[in-house]
Amino acid sequence: MTGAALRVLRPASRLHHLALSGAAHRHLSTHASPPPPPPPPPAAAAATSTTLPIVEVRSPQDFDDLCVRASATPPPVGGPVILDFYADWCGPCKQLTPKLEALVTAAGGTVRLAKVNVDNLPEIAQALQVASLPTVMLLHGGKIVDSFKGVLPDDKVKEFVDKAVALAGGPDASGPKALEEAAALLEGGDIPAAAAKYAEICALPELAAAAKAGLALCALQDDQLSAAQDLVADLTKNHAADLEAPPVRKAIAAVALAVDAPEGGRPVSELRLALEADRDDHAARYELAQRLLVSGEQADAIDELLLIVRRDKAWSDGAARLLLLKVFDALGSGHELTKKGRRRLSNFLNI
Repeated sequence: MTGAALRVLRPASRLHHLALSGAAHRHLSTHASPPPPPPPPPAAAAATSTTLPIVEVRSPQDFDDLCVRASATPPPVGGPVILDFYADWCGPCKQLTPKLEALVTAAGGTVRLAKVNVDNLPEIAQALQVASLPTVMLLHGGKIVDSFKGVLPDDKVKEFVDKAVALAGGPDASGPKALEEAAALLEGGDIPAAAAKYAEICALPELAAAAKAGLALCALQDDQLSAAQDLVADLTKNHAADLEAPPVRKAIAAVALAVDAPEGGRPVSELRLALEADRDDHAARYELAQRLLVSGEQADAIDELLLIVRRDKAWSDGAARLLLLKVFDALGSGHELTKKGRRRLSNFLNI
């Protein structure tokens, strides 16, 4: 493995100021002074303006944003970047690139693979002294810390990617892992830390919807209903494709429950007395369930609502069933109360 250790990269927008290497093979470009590449079409530009683990570098600005700056940004938003210099006519490149893609995908977003077609971006290849293909470089902290040329044995390629993962802080540095950490912080009651983690993850476009949903839950737990509603409105407007994702559904349902929570009304003790006097007072039982939800007693609230469904599933146009479904969405499909509650609801509806 030939090292290019600690070579500092300048932003790609200034690549043309770098001295061009005379060692570069002539076959890297058929032009002595290549014209600037045309701007990418809108769809292509949008595709590269993400933090996806595998990207195609289409312009010097892409190289600056997706490679140099990303490698200098801590995970999960940034992290080490593996540069794969290739050309469409390069046979060995076609052997190596799929292996790199598979390894980076298996890393779960901990590192990025940025593919650079040297025929489309000869100025970048020349500035970085790419003399043969394929050439692979590892960027970390805005510097080239390792590289190799040609097609290495599979174990050596994996070793190279594993080094990138280690520089990122290990497999736990990925965006999905960061989401899990934020959810655990929220579950543990550390709202400021959870909110900070979710806010950081919002910079990842592919995880922004889940992160905003987490922020909405943080706002709810911090008694900031208006802020939670604003976040749900943002989700509805800007993340329509993600509205059925479990974390997003959970947040939207939780906010809806908070909005529907009754103000004033009878205290819990009075409602229980009313039910002792008349067990079929479904209005009192429904109000009791709402009160229990507000106080965080979801299990008891579910029991009361299921009792209404069991005795009169059509009461008030199925209000108890509809509220149960909102509660299950708010808890999430994996919650034990949701699993048990859905089974019981199904049994009562089929009686």
